[in-house]
Amino acid sequence: MKFSILNKYSLLVIFASLFLSCSDDNNILPRSNNDKSAYEIIDETMQEWYLWNDDLPDISSANYSSANDYFDDLLATNDRWSYIANLDDLLAYFENGTYTGYGLSFKFDSNNDLRVKLIFDESPLAAEGITRGWILVSINQLAISSLNEEQILDELDRSSGTFIFENNAGEQKEITASQKVLDQNTVLKKEVIPYVGTQVAYLAFDSFLGKSEDELNEAFAYFREQNAKELVLDLRYNGGGSTYISNQLASLITGNAYAGEVYSKVSHNNSKTSENFTEAFESQTSAYGFERVFVITTSGTASASEMVINGLKPYMGEENVILIGSTTHGKPVGMYVFEEEALNLAIVPISFSITNANDEGGYFDGIPVDLEISDDLSHDFGDIDESNFNAALNYISQGNFPVVTAAKALSTTEREFKKKGLEELIDAN
Repeated sequence: MKFSILNKYSLLVIFASLFLSCSDDNNILPRSNNDKSAYEIIDETMQEWYLWNDDLPDISSANYSSANDYFDDLLATNDRWSYIANLDDLLAYFENGTYTGYGLSFKFDSNNDLRVKLIFDESPLAAEGITRGWILVSINQLAISSLNEEQILDELDRSSGTFIFENNAGEQKEITASQKVLDQNTVLKKEVIPYVGTQVAYLAFDSFLGKSEDELNEAFAYFREQNAKELVLDLRYNGGGSTYISNQLASLITGNAYAGEVYSKVSHNNSKTSENFTEAFESQTSAYGFERVFVITTSGTASASEMVINGLKPYMGEENVILIGSTTHGKPVGMYVFEEEALNLAIVPISFSITNANDEGGYFDGIPVDLEISDDLSHDFGDIDESNFNAALNYISQGNFPVVTAAKALSTTEREFKKKGLEELIDAN
């Protein structure tokens, strides 16, 4: 067993219980004649590093035909995140942001329409003009309204497909496209908008990956060039990633004002207390510095995203870290990646908890927002008419939030479009 270094991105804080229910052959580890088996390696890793190792159940791997099922049954009841995975696929994603697909993700709106919630720059559908907010009407001549979620996923799993999309004006576009190897851009949108005499920086950020370092530096250098005065940070779908990149983003936001001060504190299980450490803000050459930040969140805002929010509060003050949207996911814990190259196996258990400089953490129920408002799927990122962004702009210009109408209040009928396997980690098809 080899502990994954992943260069300087060794601490991975990942959203979702990713591969545990995956049905893809690549992600199932059946029994074989190779003992020391995956089961023994899983046992050793969990007993030594699992944050809740004192609560591991007394079960026998001999009763399991799949390592995935066995690993799932080892987990504590409050653990929604630990997983095992195909090592090659995992490293390709976290090191380079690469995966094979169409390069977009979906979510049902309150009318049960399936809308594009995000789309990457290299998506073959983006090249045809599809943006966040378009409705997927049909796929492969099958109406979306006639399909259940599993059937939609089956169609999206095909290597090529014919799609009909519709925009808010009722205009439809038919596109035939094929899946491709994509380099995911983690900065979905960066711009500076003059609004009522104030230069407002807007950053939609999707994942904390290795490639994010350069993308974030470019974004904050741009904000400096445009003399931005306020920052709206859109993390509504950001499920996490590298804590190193989390530190970078927090340092960029605060303009290196707290370089060397405690950003986070990491604690392990009782047998690994010698591994506990604190992480300081690291100086960033592109740091700009904002006095406050508006953060757009949903239940998909998790892990490293929550770490940024929690880590900034002791320094900027809770009144200057303003959350808009809905309560975050609630994951104040993180993981290490343990590699078993001979089996192409990655074991990624919850291994530590995270608190800020004031020892605040434990937000398993999520971090609450200052203004609760629904995820506006009908507008693209950075559109000033998008309700979440518009609420931040209203606060910047008026000093208070707008009155939320019933149509924009938090809707309980919106639901995520659930994916499986690697696509659940990437949050895109």
